Amino acid sequence: MGQNGPYQARPIPVLAKRIEHAFSIARCAGGDRLQGQTGDWLLQYAPGDFGLAAQSRFAQVYRKAG
Repeated sequence: MGQNGPYQARPIPVLAKRIEHAFSIARCAGGDRLQGQTGDWLLQYAPGDFGLAAQSRFAQVYRKAG
């Protein structure tokens, strides 16, 4: 740790829900609004901390837990 070089992020579980219509949601952590499109995934990292992932990105990054 603390040295230059390649690192890998630790897997962090998130709650995810695929949204079937365009939407907007307030993102408490940053005070901004997220604008989602049909088929995007709404991600919850922690209570009040949300993010978005397009279907193509979601499929590359996330796997079903458990």
